[in-house]
Amino acid sequence: MRSLFAIILTALAPGLAAGAELWSLAPPRPHPLPDVAASAWPEAPLDHFVLAGIEAARQHPTARADRRTLVRRAYLDLHGLPPTTEQLQAFLDDPRPDAWPRLIDQLLASPRYGERWGRHWLDVARYSDSNGMDEDIAHPNAFRYRDYVIDAFNRDKPFDQFIIEQLAGDLLPADGLDQRRAQTVAAGFLSVGPKMLACDDPDKMRRDIVDEQIDTTGRAFLGLTFGCARCHDHKFDPISIEDYYGLAGIFMSTKTLTKYSVVAEFHQHDFSPLLDRAKREHIAHLEKRKNHITKKELRRLRKDLPPKVEVMAVTEYPAADVRVHLRGDYQSLGESVPRRLPEALAARSGQPVMPADQSGRLQLARWIASPENPLTARVIANRIWRWHFGRGIVPTADNFGVLGEKPSHPELLDHLALRLVEHGWSIKALHREIMGSATYQQSSLASAELEEADPENRLFARWKIRRLESEAIRDSILFKSGRLDLASNGPRVFVGGNKYTDRGKLAEYEKATCRSVFLPVLRSSGYDSQNAFDFPDPAVICGHRRSSPVAPQALFLMNSPLMHESSAHFAKRLLEATPGQTVRERAAYCVLHILGREASADELDRAGSFIAKDADQAETWAGFTRVLLSTNEFLYLE
Repeated sequence: MRSLFAIILTALAPGLAAGAELWSLAPPRPHPLPDVAASAWPEAPLDHFVLAGIEAARQHPTARADRRTLVRRAYLDLHGLPPTTEQLQAFLDDPRPDAWPRLIDQLLASPRYGERWGRHWLDVARYSDSNGMDEDIAHPNAFRYRDYVIDAFNRDKPFDQFIIEQLAGDLLPADGLDQRRAQTVAAGFLSVGPKMLACDDPDKMRRDIVDEQIDTTGRAFLGLTFGCARCHDHKFDPISIEDYYGLAGIFMSTKTLTKYSVVAEFHQHDFSPLLDRAKREHIAHLEKRKNHITKKELRRLRKDLPPKVEVMAVTEYPAADVRVHLRGDYQSLGESVPRRLPEALAARSGQPVMPADQSGRLQLARWIASPENPLTARVIANRIWRWHFGRGIVPTADNFGVLGEKPSHPELLDHLALRLVEHGWSIKALHREIMGSATYQQSSLASAELEEADPENRLFARWKIRRLESEAIRDSILFKSGRLDLASNGPRVFVGGNKYTDRGKLAEYEKATCRSVFLPVLRSSGYDSQNAFDFPDPAVICGHRRSSPVAPQALFLMNSPLMHESSAHFAKRLLEATPGQTVRERAAYCVLHILGREASADELDRAGSFIAKDADQAETWAGFTRVLLSTNEFLYLE
């Protein structure tokens, strides 16, 4: 039974009752394709839903983008890298009617896809290689979670399984050590978030960690703000304070730290080979002895012993329910709440039986990942749409509650959510459907009437030009200059034990020519090349990156070591590879290579005038390259 306190709060919060009718809690249902006047325009079922909205607004969709624009769009969208001149030309020369879907399949099969789209999920997972907050402890093993995410996207791991592994991978059955280690790595999702580690109250520290995990789980997978119910019933959404502490019992029965005191230590799973673990046990036994022979033996054993193979992830505590913390104060306790799901959300599926000997994380994970859950498929389908178009069907990608925005195309969102489930929760299948649509293939050249009527592109009646994210900008500069090392998985934060991060290493890390996704992320600081272009705060989940054109971006492009070193490298290679070519021929190659199009006669004339001003050809061509790499045409996705 609910406490009198909770009943009174509910009476005082009419938004709670209204939230029970929340649109996002109704199960997605199939909708017939709406009738449209321009019946020849749709190329995929989803186009009917988009076109119906456009026509209802008495507007028209834009024409299809040209093939050169589309191939660059596809590469940057799926790989975060522009096409090479050869890749671009291969698509332009492909006469087959299925050239476009073939290109999409080719891009999805590349490891570059997971490096790009895994980074999108790392934004949501608030990934970092350090704790940040009050104690910026390094996470030298967090990279394993990052690599798991990249690999999961490349393998097209079903998203429902992806959810279960991140919340309870350590509890799943496994065929062998490799599978058990991979699944346990996934449960690092709950560990990589920021934790207040210097708190001198272990009980408060533990509850604050649980609060962060509850809030992240709710926002990331369900688009709901569970954390708002820590102190009282949610003011707007159908989540009571009892619901919160039903979830809190699950996470309080989960171990994140091995030491809840200053400075706390994260739990690590030891996946070293059995022989190495036996050697360590033998060393520990010998260390108890005090004689000279033992010391010699210890030196020999330690010399030959490889480092531990550790995985940073949660594990189980003895399972226990939690009492309601009145006003969020753990020293002022109300009634005990059994470990359970939020009642309004579980009304249709029913409450699972929570095992007495486990936390209940596995049951929570399976409920979230169930096709019967009305939120999960909608939330991820909306995220995929947003990462393709720059705007979600629900613009507030992390909030499907009362305070979030309602979907602009609710039937379309239902359609995408159901299609995702029908295709076995395959993210790649959803990419194919979205990118195969006429909606995706539209030009950005819209009529003035359409732009005035729909400046924010809520109708999706055109392609909305947007700037590339910080990683794609850096990677594209390195790639087009010939410096990007696609074989490297980047520098690592090498520290032993419970050590603080060294922010001074950031300058060293940034010199690496790996893809940006492999650069260590430190919550206490960041890279100039990424901060200038709106890299998100890794202390909170981010399903919708902002894009702000500000003056420091131009200054960075003009003055940064990345740009100067890359342009100089490209100019050197250009001069070595093109002996005897004219200035116009070289300039034409630069424009084609960097911007992916033919240079105009005026551009070639201006390039010739610029090059002629300086006898230092290497420096002049480097300057010309910097100009091209700094253009909006290079930095924006059209």
